Amino acid sequence: MSTVRRVARNTGIIIVGDIVFKLISLVVTIYLARYLGTAGFGKYSFVFAYLAFFSVITDLGLQTILVREMSRNPSITPKLIGNAYIIRLILTVIAFISSIVVISLMSYPADTTTYVYIASLTLLFVSFSDFYRTIFEANLRMEYNIIAKLIFKGLSAFLIFLIILTKGTLLHIISALVFSEMVKMILNHIFSRKFVKPRFEFDSKLWKYLFKEALPIAIYSVVWIIHFRTDVVMLSMMQGDASVGIYSAAYKLGEPITLVTSALSISLFPLMSQFFKNSKEKLIKICEFSIRYILITMLPITISVTFLADRIIFLIYGAEFKYSAGVLQILIWAFILTSINSVLLNLLISINQQKLNTISITLCAITNVILNFFLISILSYNGAALATVVTKAILFLASFFFVSRRLEIIPLHKIFLRPFIGGIIMSIFIYYFSELNIFILIISAAIIYLMMLLILKEFSMEDIDMVKKVFNIK
Repeated sequence: MSTVRRVARNTGIIIVGDIVFKLISLVVTIYLARYLGTAGFGKYSFVFAYLAFFSVITDLGLQTILVREMSRNPSITPKLIGNAYIIRLILTVIAFISSIVVISLMSYPADTTTYVYIASLTLLFVSFSDFYRTIFEANLRMEYNIIAKLIFKGLSAFLIFLIILTKGTLLHIISALVFSEMVKMILNHIFSRKFVKPRFEFDSKLWKYLFKEALPIAIYSVVWIIHFRTDVVMLSMMQGDASVGIYSAAYKLGEPITLVTSALSISLFPLMSQFFKNSKEKLIKICEFSIRYILITMLPITISVTFLADRIIFLIYGAEFKYSAGVLQILIWAFILTSINSVLLNLLISINQQKLNTISITLCAITNVILNFFLISILSYNGAALATVVTKAILFLASFFFVSRRLEIIPLHKIFLRPFIGGIIMSIFIYYFSELNIFILIISAAIIYLMMLLILKEFSMEDIDMVKKVFNIK
């Protein structure tokens, strides 16, 4: 099999696997939220948001460097893996102990502290699962990692539903997740032995080289976690478990919306990198193409959710989470910005300007902490949602500014115009026929939106040609 076909196959496996994984996760999350209630679901969400800060310590950017070095020089892989294994173990122990010490020093209830103690074991299992994943990435054999992930998700879903049926506790649920993560790690370990057997040969120069190369990525990872997880932790500290549960329920509903756009970004990145060398004009065109189709896809979803948030929340979570509707109405706009940002950030990487991404994310992380501090105290969970949207908007403005300076200004007004008109017509329909069955209403609104795009001649033969290139269709 040629390298190109292996890359395409590997990308396809990742996309399909992630879609299945996230859909199962969404179903499990919905049942968990309904079972645990706002306070219980808030505790559950806080525990894993808190541990995300310590998960950065387990890697410190080494994973990306390992994949790069193994790809460049496969002959040193056994020695590289052996040294990296020891480094990973040391870092993971530090992360595990730190997570326990910090939560013990904080003024959290005894049950929350106990949940963190137990869940901290996932740092060990997830750390080494990710470590083994580097081997699969370097060999373009991500199907092994996807198999382990899906087995983990299937097992954890089965155990959680069993616990719900038998009226178990949150402690049982967290223990089930820890056990499932352990199974995933064991599977990844077994699969990794097909490709390499570590050679534990200590090399201080190699350690120094790895840490030096990984440092910029480590800094980026720390800032990224602050950017993405500060809201839940600060909300927990300032407003309590119920507020976290209300906020997290809305946030979890928005995550699957970005699946399609995430897949589009993965598919477009190789083309962006190729066009940077060959044609600046094509690079700009493919960027415009991706932003256009993100808007075409995401705008009707965003508008529909804004109008129907209360009905969606009631249908999925029940009356106890009624205040999540307001959060969802705000947060849904963050996800459309996230999708556009992913294209702009990838574009900057493709033109060797990844340092500008670090600048943008650092700015957003600082802004996010400041906004959350002030807005949560005033608006609680709605304040956290508003802080998230503003932060994403700032990231968009920063990324757009850097792209405009390094390449050229993307004509957003032209890209946005026709989807916006279609969205306005669809909004009017939803507003006047809001009493219809929600499924009929959504389907009808989608048809009206698509008809408006066709009437406005949004699609062209050039679009069809671009789709063929993106998905390698002859």
